[in-house]
Amino acid sequence: MKTTNAERLKKYRAKMEAAGFKRLSFYAAPELAELINRERQPHECGGRVLERLLLGRAVRRPEYWTPEERATRAAKHAARRRMLAPSP
Repeated sequence: MKTTNAERLKKYRAKMEAAGFKRLSFYAAPELAELINRERQPHECGGRVLERLLLGRAVRRPEYWTPEERATRAAKHAARRRMLAPSP
């Protein structure tokens, strides 16, 4: 069964809450926003940057993709790479 991104995100939010994470929404000073953008690493969300800066480490999050979805995505990406690879 194929799931939409919205369905997957809803499940992930439930996983995050079950793991004790809290969703925060706030306005930040321009200097803080600049610091977060400067310190952000590839594939890192703003919350993770703040954790790293304030706590000294980022807490591990629940997996977004299920093992089945991860395998399906890997197979799809491998097939796409084979299709785009130049012929000998």
